[in-house]
Amino acid sequence: HSCYMNAALQCLNSAVLFREHFLQECTATGGAGLLGSYRELMDAMWRGDKGIVKPNRLASEMAQICHYLDGRSPQDSQEFLTTLLENLHGNLKTTVPSTAAKEVTSSHNGGSIVSVLFQGQLRSTLVCGKCAKSTDRNDPFMFLPLNVPEESPQILDERSTMDADRIASLESQLSEKRKQLKDLIEQRTSSSTTYSSQSYTSHQKPIPGLCGLSNLGHSCYMNAALQCLNSVVPFREHFLHQLDGGQDKPAGLVEAYQDLVTKMWSGSNQSLRAEQLAHEMAKICDYFDGKSPQDAQEFLSSLLENLHDNTKTAKAEPSIITKLFEGKLQSNVICTGCENPATRDDPFMFLPIAIPEKHNYSSPNWNVQTGLEAVNQEEVFEENQWRCSQCHNMPKCRRTTEVTSAPEILILHLKRFKITYLGIKLKVETPVDFPLNGLELIASTTLSRYNLFAVINHSGSMYGGCYNAFVKHENKWYRFFDGFMSPLTENSIVTSDAYVLFYQRVEQQEVIRKPGLCGIPNFGNTCYISAAMQCLFSLAAVQEYVMTWRQHIERSTEDVHTLKAFIHLLNGMGTGQGAPGSYKNDIMCLSAGFKYKTQQDSHEFIIALLDNLSRCEKRIAGGKRQLPSSPQETEVRGPSLIDKFQGTFQSLVVCSKCATSLIHPRQDPFTSLTVPVPTQESVSLENCVQMVMETPVEGMYKYCHMCYSSHHSRKLTRILTYPKVLMIHLKRFRSHTEEKVNTSVTFSDVIDLSAFMVSPSETVPTFELKAVINHYGTIVGGHYTAHRKHEDKWYYCDDTQVTPVSSFEEVLTPVAYILFYEHVNLGTPIGTAI
Repeated sequence: HSCYMNAALQCLNSAVLFREHFLQECTATGGAGLLGSYRELMDAMWRGDKGIVKPNRLASEMAQICHYLDGRSPQDSQEFLTTLLENLHGNLKTTVPSTAAKEVTSSHNGGSIVSVLFQGQLRSTLVCGKCAKSTDRNDPFMFLPLNVPEESPQILDERSTMDADRIASLESQLSEKRKQLKDLIEQRTSSSTTYSSQSYTSHQKPIPGLCGLSNLGHSCYMNAALQCLNSVVPFREHFLHQLDGGQDKPAGLVEAYQDLVTKMWSGSNQSLRAEQLAHEMAKICDYFDGKSPQDAQEFLSSLLENLHDNTKTAKAEPSIITKLFEGKLQSNVICTGCENPATRDDPFMFLPIAIPEKHNYSSPNWNVQTGLEAVNQEEVFEENQWRCSQCHNMPKCRRTTEVTSAPEILILHLKRFKITYLGIKLKVETPVDFPLNGLELIASTTLSRYNLFAVINHSGSMYGGCYNAFVKHENKWYRFFDGFMSPLTENSIVTSDAYVLFYQRVEQQEVIRKPGLCGIPNFGNTCYISAAMQCLFSLAAVQEYVMTWRQHIERSTEDVHTLKAFIHLLNGMGTGQGAPGSYKNDIMCLSAGFKYKTQQDSHEFIIALLDNLSRCEKRIAGGKRQLPSSPQETEVRGPSLIDKFQGTFQSLVVCSKCATSLIHPRQDPFTSLTVPVPTQESVSLENCVQMVMETPVEGMYKYCHMCYSSHHSRKLTRILTYPKVLMIHLKRFRSHTEEKVNTSVTFSDVIDLSAFMVSPSETVPTFELKAVINHYGTIVGGHYTAHRKHEDKWYYCDDTQVTPVSSFEEVLTPVAYILFYEHVNLGTPIGTAI
């Protein structure tokens, strides 16, 4: 689609003075960059030994400036010409002799040949309609825009309205200006060195491994795939060295690939033609001959599969392809009629990542980590789509997919191409963000981290386009566009053209996954939900609640999506059978009312969740607060979850001098105990609670009938009834100053509330610490984690990572945000799995 480029270059080539400048004067600028590519094109067009010239290098340099001006998609010719001239002007800027150019370019005190030839000036005058004051402004221009009327008016020849003397005068002035411009160019070129027709690539010494691959016609898909495969170090080393010793000489495809890799790393070639490899691939698939456009991922898949078949040994040892690229997916299909599970293991070399077709461009780009975690999502198939091997029916079924073995080299295939049911071919242009380092993949009980080292990009549409490759070589990034290579910065790697991503594993660690203890993936700023759910699940009261409601929730026809998601998520964590990626739908449902994939407050989420669950309970119980013990009975049984968190405060205002009550006591329910955190180095939790229980009432004077005078009053708050779960919220965020208080709050694993009760009872209300939500960062942004107790041991939960804690001292951190204490006299054993 480079017709817009070709037309502009042909017209620019006809500008004699501009062309001669590049052919005769531009030698001193060297052959690098845009200048070198344009000079090389002018030389090829005027050398006279070619009928057709391909401006591939110029297109590559223009794509470095504007990625869409690479000649692979339709663009505007005038925009291309503007960009080209502006960048040539910026790179060619020199000082124009003012004495010779004064009359020609009065405004070009310092410029380039571009400004000398193409730049004029427009003077605009702005006149005030009230005082008639005028303001003049001069603006340079290289293009004079002309408005074209929608209806063709009658065209008059301007010269027909002029007399002969006026026409002769204008032509004389124009001839004089041309002569002055020619003299100026000759003066500047007289001191220049002679023009050299050597190509740019011949000045540089070839670098081993950085070797371009020439286009065989339409082989850009092949070149990009081979460049990325060449950057896989153990795979490359296998073909460079290990195939030589003690084995028969390889033939066919293996020999062609080994010969290509050897030449690319010989350090004697800047560009090669992969004709032998294309010939061998054409024997396997005739359309992979490099002569017609094909899909890079399909070519790479076919190449690896055939190399695998040809490099297998007689022994039972796996091939190098299996060792590096192969992982395993396990799919479980459960029949909803008889609950019969069907398990199947499948190997994979490419992990397909589905990209959403629609994207809100005002929100952050879709992240590939989200798509990777979505591989483990649960799918529901309608009737007549799958036949059960046990009951032989075709009911609804649920399928969960999980990666059970992660490969050493992870290849992610972004599914950008699709064909609609009407046969229309579409390319999904959704912008995708992907991490250069630290991509996480959970396989069974193993967490693997990967770093990016290569990318295949596709620009264009499904009907036509071009491939190029980004490759990391010795900790530096390079862009390969067929036979051309240019350096890249890390900021240029993530583009909307990314198609196939290559990651190499750099770290591997065991992940705790057992009933009642497993991680929850972060689906994009959902750490506040993950930390909250980890803490809630550690409470015996919540586990008892889930066991009570689980048997009734599936029979309900009411709109109780929040309750169903809550039960499903905690039940999956309790049984240890749910794939972590299948929690995404539950997380999305629980975050209703909060802007999805944005940072939120974990305490606000818990309060909103308890309120939503209470509403769901009412719908199922027919408007009542409590649940029927069976669908047939109407008697109530068990309180709702919010009741387990609710207690009652009793507050009264007393005289600051004699402590006489001045106002009748008031009772208020509370779900969480929010305590202030003073700005100091360290403070105890008891002191923070004391600040809530006794506070001065500013500006309130009351007459005391015991003191017979008015004094400052203070408010005393005591706990009338305590909850089963005491949630203490440390108020670290100050919205009016947009600051976070980082004071270290010391707390113990047991808290005694007898000093804060209205009337101390015989049974001391003692609470045991079960979980802590931590917040790292500031009020603007941060990250939530959790410490939770499971089977009398403490664990640290950071999204998918669950690691044991050696001692309680590690739980006492200055980032503690929400503390969960549970009354120790609960009947249900704490830590029992659901």
